This record gives sequence, C-alpha cells and structure tokens, in this order.
Amino acid sequence: MLKTSSDKIKKFDYCGACSFYLGAIVVTLICQALVGVVATLLSKSFPDIATNGDFLTAFMIFIQAANALFILLFCKVNKYRFDCALACKPDKKVDYRDFIIPVVGAIVLLCGMYLPTLWYGYFTTYALHISPTAGNIDLSTPSSVVMIVIASVFMAPVFEETIYRGVLFNGLRKNGGAVKAVLLCALAFMLMHMSPIQVVFQFSLGALSAVIMNKTRRLLPCVLLHATANAAALAIQFEPLVGVIGGCEGWLVANLVAAAFITLALLVAGGAVLFALVRFGYGKQNAQAEAGESDEQKVTPQTVALADARKKDGTMRYFIALGISGVLFVINLITMIAG
Repeated sequence: MLKTSSDKIKKFDYCGACSFYLGAIVVTLICQALVGVVATLLSKSFPDIATNGDFLTAFMIFIQAANALFILLFCKVNKYRFDCALACKPDKKVDYRDFIIPVVGAIVLLCGMYLPTLWYGYFTTYALHISPTAGNIDLSTPSSVVMIVIASVFMAPVFEETIYRGVLFNGLRKNGGAVKAVLLCALAFMLMHMSPIQVVFQFSLGALSAVIMNKTRRLLPCVLLHATANAAALAIQFEPLVGVIGGCEGWLVANLVAAAFITLALLVAGGAVLFALVRFGYGKQNAQAEAGESDEQKVTPQTVALADARKKDGTMRYFIALGISGVLFVINLITMIAG
C-alpha cells in the first residue's frame, strides 16, 4: 500500500508542541483524580493513606508511567518525531560535555538557589501560614525510599524532560524566540508540579534545562541535570546533612543582614558560574541544529492563513494547559493554607 502525504512522519511544530503539552496536563489531571478516588476508597481501612509514604511514592511512579505511555501514543497516533537528538550530535558523536556540564550545573544551581528557596519557604510559613512540612513525603520505610529514587531520579527526568524540553520548549522557540520560550517553558514546568512551596527552585531548574536544550538540541544533558538536581535534593533530606543545614539556617535567621548579603552573593556567583558553564562550555549553537528546522513549504495565501490559524490554536492550547495547572496549583495552595 502506498503511503499518502498524511502518513508522513513530521517534527513537532508550535501547535503540535502545545497540543502535546495540553495532553500531558490532561493525563496528569486524570491521574490526580484517579489517585484521589483510590485514596478516598482506602481511607476507612487506612486513615493515614493521604500521607503514607509508600502510597505517595507509588503514585509518583504511576504518574511517570502514565507520562511514558502518553508520549508513545501521542507520537504514534499523530506521526510526530522529536525535534532534538537523545545524545548524539549531528555528526553521530557523543559529546562528553553532556555528562559533565549538567552535573556541575545542577550542583551550582542547588547552591545558588538554596537560600532564595529557603527565604521563600519562610515567606510561605509566616505570611501564608503554610506548615514547613507541608508536601513532605514520609520516607520512613525502605520501600518508600526505593520508590522515590526510582520515580524522581530515574523516571521523572526522562519523561518530564521529554515533554517540557524535548517537545514544548522546541515548539515554543519556533514562535517567539529562545528567551520567551525559556520563560514560558519554565513557567509550565513549575506549575505542572503543583507545589506552592517549590516554585522558586522548579522555575530555576526548568529555565536552566531549557537553556541547555537551546544550546545543545539534545535531551541527555537535560535529563542528567534534572536527575542530579533531584538526587541532591533527596540527599540533603537525610541525616547527617539535615542537622548541618538546620544549624546554618538557624544562624542565618539570627543574622539577617549578613544573610541578605550571603544570599545575594551566592545568587550572583551561582548565576555567573552557570552562565559560564553553558555559554563557554558548549560554545556557539550548533549551526546544523539550526538549519532546516522548519519543513520547506511553498508560501501561498492559503499556507499563510493556515499557519496563522495553527499559531492561534497552539497559543490557546498552551494557555488552557497552563490554566489547568494554575487551578490545581491554587487548589493545593488553599489546601495547604487551610491545613
């Protein structure tokens, strides 16, 4: 059987990327609703189900598995292919910098953004009256520790980076340039987590990952950045680091003037190091990655009208997805304040 033009495998354009993002958010919403129903049904037999570490970490694995299934089905049904490579450069070589820069960048990001994140946490505690432990997962059992490592260090970096950097960022970049795409992608990534107490770090991580995608057009460094950041964030929750960090936080709160200068210094120094890592570590953007990004198409009034219609449709879908995430974010915020 001969293939028709509709059978052609195509790259994600702006509208396709926004549709993909909307679909991913709908999948997340369905998973949230399903887990809520399961938790309600089990609440009589297990009163602490809503805070149970094993249940919550199993849910994290479930939602990442749902993301994986969605990615496969969406691409297969709509005949899309990714507008980036996994690991190889256009010359089919693996770049060793993809293994070094993201790991160093994640550590620098954690150091540079830790205090701004901490001060934001104090704001949510004292201004919004959110408990400092709100959103924490009980990792008191070995199974919960294993599952959260699987979900946050291995699964989430692969599937979330595929959605938000591999598809959404590359699509947004085709409609407004890299800077706008970085900010919009980071905002979408932040709201997707629906965690009012993590907005500073999630936005920063999303922005840095998008910048790296813009420089490399490869998914691997974004995945490694995300995985390293999540692994480090988990590590500092366990002893003996908790005690050391707690002591430092106590000193900072008791010495606010010095803390303000330390925060600013770490923020500026971290930003400078990250800029140098990405700008000079990767060098100029790959000319081959920039070339031929859009499929060649004869320009006619009809194609221009179609492109405009798809642009409007893509923008609408992006903001619908952003709105859904925003509503769930606000619901979680209200729940935390009320709790």
